[in-house]
Amino acid sequence: MDITDVRWPSLREAARRFLREDGCTLSVPQEYESRAWDLVQKISDKVPSKLDLPDVITGELLVVGLAQIGGIKPDMEICWVPDSNFSDFEEQVLDLLEAGYPGCIGCGGPGSEGEWNEPLRRAEIEAEN
Repeated sequence: MDITDVRWPSLREAARRFLREDGCTLSVPQEYESRAWDLVQKISDKVPSKLDLPDVITGELLVVGLAQIGGIKPDMEICWVPDSNFSDFEEQVLDLLEAGYPGCIGCGGPGSEGEWNEPLRRAEIEAEN
């Protein structure tokens, strides 16, 4: 997904939430399970101090309780990225890991230091469509 896409900030926030949360669960469709475990291994390699790594289960594409990629609109406390996919999510996670996130200050990109405003993001996405 291109940085100019209106969904990009939400996708970036979903990736940040995934990387920040200790012991979270990444749910992926079965065809992405191997790639999801590879992603967890990359987190372990890049952030060796992170002892409580994400778990991977099969299901809808989401970070349980934190973010949802695609699907129908979840509750407002969930960061929602409509019309996206695992490859887009994986790319953002890897980009953030390469930048040193979450163990760095400011490397999370625009919006990473402030309070996330999900209602505003959804309104901007809906206005674009």
